[in-house]
Amino acid sequence: MADTETASGEAVQRRSIPWGEWAISASLLAIGVLVLLDGLNQEESRSASGVGAGFMPKVVGVVLIALSVALIAQVARNRLGRPDEAEGDVDVRSTRWVPVALCVAAALVFVVGVETLGYVIVSSVAFWLTAWAVGARSVWRTAVIGAALALVVYLSFTRLLDIALPAGILGF
Repeated sequence: MADTETASGEAVQRRSIPWGEWAISASLLAIGVLVLLDGLNQEESRSASGVGAGFMPKVVGVVLIALSVALIAQVARNRLGRPDEAEGDVDVRSTRWVPVALCVAAALVFVVGVETLGYVIVSSVAFWLTAWAVGARSVWRTAVIGAALALVVYLSFTRLLDIALPAGILGF
């Protein structure tokens, strides 16, 4: 909050608009609506349980919308979050942009390449890029761990759960 002085020299508290809190609240609401709409657009289940692919997106979407509405209400009532003591000494001017860019690149690699290259390859590369961005020391060990995790997830989903993930050029 900013202080201003009146003509008599008294300090008056002027409230600034908490743009960051409003942006987070609106973003959370938008994500919740998108997830809910995605769940509503999924095919109806043909299984005996009636639980299909759209069930969890509907649940997550409704929970995100409820949380965003609660957050919007808190921000509107000016009940804003306060930083902990340890958070107050962080110098945001020294943000390391290269690791942030590498993490964004990892997400983009996954989104762009998963259909053509396949889940295992793209997940391995995304894992490796993210680990490298946050300071992994061993390039080869990180690559092996990423490939092993991607392969375990792929085989678990495709073989055990019968959920198709893109095979890509490997053609499992």
